[in-house]
Amino acid sequence: MKRLFIIRTPLQLFNAFEAMQRFSVDSDENELLIVYGTIRDYDMMQKMLKVCDGWSRIVYQPFMGWKKQFYAFQLKNKFKKNEYIEIYTGMIYHIPLHLMNYLNTKNNWLLDDGNETRLIVQNLNSGNYDQKDHSKPGLMIKQNPQVLKNIKIFTLYHDLKTNHEVVINDYRVFKKHIKNLIVKKNTCLMIGSNLIGTYLRSEEIYLNILASFIEHMKNKTVFYAPHRYLNELLIHKIKLLGYQILEYDTILEVDQMVKGWRFEEYYSIRSTAIDTLTNLYNVQGIYVRIPSQYFVSEQKWNECNQIWKTAHNIIDL
Repeated sequence: MKRLFIIRTPLQLFNAFEAMQRFSVDSDENELLIVYGTIRDYDMMQKMLKVCDGWSRIVYQPFMGWKKQFYAFQLKNKFKKNEYIEIYTGMIYHIPLHLMNYLNTKNNWLLDDGNETRLIVQNLNSGNYDQKDHSKPGLMIKQNPQVLKNIKIFTLYHDLKTNHEVVINDYRVFKKHIKNLIVKKNTCLMIGSNLIGTYLRSEEIYLNILASFIEHMKNKTVFYAPHRYLNELLIHKIKLLGYQILEYDTILEVDQMVKGWRFEEYYSIRSTAIDTLTNLYNVQGIYVRIPSQYFVSEQKWNECNQIWKTAHNIIDL
C-alpha cells in the first residue's frame, strides 16, 4: 500500500513523520513530496530529515516563479494514477488538491500546521472551499474541491469543532524517543513569529513589545528564538534589548530533544510551537496578549484573539 505525504513547511514535515510512523506497517510504502517556496524552508527541512527519516522515496518540487503554473506537467511523470491509497498534507490547495484529484486517493488527511490549521477547518466548516472549481485544463491542473468534503483531520487540537472525522495526534511515537530533559532554571524563551507588516504595524512596535516583555522578566535569563524569516539586522536589535539569541537550525520541537535540555517557561505572541512544546515536553507554555491598536487591522487582531481565547496560560502586555 502506498501513501503520499505532501508538505511545505518544517512543522508539516514533523507532523507527517508522526503520522507515517503511527499509521504504517512494515509492508507499506511511504513517499514524501516536499514542496518548497523558499531556499530557507528547503534547507531547514533537509536538516530535519536527519531525524524525520525512513521514507520510501523523497521527491522535491519547487513552488516559485513559473513552476507555480506548470507543476501538473512535472508531477505527472513522478506519480502514477490509482497507486496511492492515502494522501496526508498540511495544505489543501494547489499541488495537494491537484494530486487528490489526479491520483484518485481513497482517503485524504489534513495535517497540523499551527494556526493555519484552525483557519482551514473554519473554511471547511463554512463550505468556502466547495464553491468553485479552479481547475485549469490547459495546464492539466485539477482543482475540484469536492474531494475536500470527506477529508479527515490528524491534529493535536482537541477543541476543533467540525463534522469531519478527527484523529487526535498525541505524538505517542515521537515521545518514545524523548528522555527527561534537563530544565535550565530561571530561564525563559520568547518564541518569535513572522509578524511585522503582516500582523503588527511596524518593526518599532514589535521591538517595543519585546522591550516591555523583558522588563517583566527581570529575574530571569530571557532567550529569543528567531523565526526563520527574520533578518539579521532585526535579530541584532533584539539582542541589544537584552535577549540571548537561541541558535537552532530545525524546529524547536526537534531542537529541544537534540539539545537534551529545555527552558523553564516558553512565551509567544502567536506561535503555536507553544502548543506542540507543551504537548511533547509538558512545558509551561504561555501566550502574550497585546492590544488591538498595534495591529495592521482589526481582522488580524481577531485572528490572534481566537488563539488567545483557547490558551490555558496567558499574560497581557
